Amino acid sequence: MKFQYYKPAIHLQHFIAYYWTLNEEESDQQVGNYRFVPDGMVDWVFHLGMPWQCNFSNTKSHTTTPRFHVFGQIKNYVDLDISRGDLNVFGVKFYPWMAHQICSADMHYLTDNSIGLDDLGLPGIKTLSEKIIGSKTLEGRIRAIENYFSNVMTDFNSDHLGMVFKSFEHLPSDLALHKLNVSRRRLEQRFKNEIGLSPNHYNKIMRINRVILDLKTGASRLLTQLALNYGFYDQSHFVKDFKQFTGYSPMRFLESIHPDGDILNLRAT
Repeated sequence: MKFQYYKPAIHLQHFIAYYWTLNEEESDQQVGNYRFVPDGMVDWVFHLGMPWQCNFSNTKSHTTTPRFHVFGQIKNYVDLDISRGDLNVFGVKFYPWMAHQICSADMHYLTDNSIGLDDLGLPGIKTLSEKIIGSKTLEGRIRAIENYFSNVMTDFNSDHLGMVFKSFEHLPSDLALHKLNVSRRRLEQRFKNEIGLSPNHYNKIMRINRVILDLKTGASRLLTQLALNYGFYDQSHFVKDFKQFTGYSPMRFLESIHPDGDILNLRAT
C-alpha cells in the first residue's frame, strides 16, 4: 500500500493541510486490515475504487463508508478493511479549526463516524464529486478541489479558531485558558461543537502524534526518555496512552508501520 501527500495552493494552505492518495502496490501480497491512527484532523475521502469498511475500536461499529464521505474525528484507532485490487483513494485533509465551517455541521456528530458528502447539504458538492471521479489525473482532481474552494472560501474565517487550537496544543491547559481569555466551560463547548473532541482528548492525540514522529524519524527510541520528553508521569503511563491511540506498544508499532509511508500505512494484524 502506497500513501503519498501533496501540498495545496498557497491561498488554501490556511485550511487544507494537504491532499493525499492511497493505492495498492504490486508487492502487496494479500488482503489486509490497515490501521488509521487519529491525527486530530478531518478528511474528505473520494473512493475511485470500492469503499472500505471502517471498524471503529472505540464504538465497536463496523461501517462500509459511502463512496464520497467526510471522515470525522476519531477518538482511538480505526481498522480499515481494504479489498485487494480496488484500493484507489483521493483525500483532502483539513485543519480541525476549519472543519466546522467547511462541513457546516456540529463536529461531535461526526466523531467516530463517516457520512456521505451529499448528506452535508453543501452547495455544488455533487458536481465536485462528479468532476473528481471523472478526472483521469491527480492534477485534475486537485484542480477541481481548488476551483471549488476558491469559489466558496470567501465565507470562511481563517482566524475563527486557529489561534485557539494552535495555542492550546503547545501550552498547559491552565496557561492556555489564561492566555486565550476563555473559560474552561466555554473552551470545552467550542471543542465539542467545532472539533468533536474534548480539549483534553485532542491534546492527547496531538502529543501521541509528536511521539510517533520521533519514533519514525529515530530521534528517540528510548521509552523512558520519550515519556520524559512529552510530559508523561512515567513509562507505564506513556505505553498505556500509546496503546489507546494505536492499539500497539511503541515497539510493536514500529514493526508494523511501513518505513516510507504515513501512519495510514500501518498493517493491523
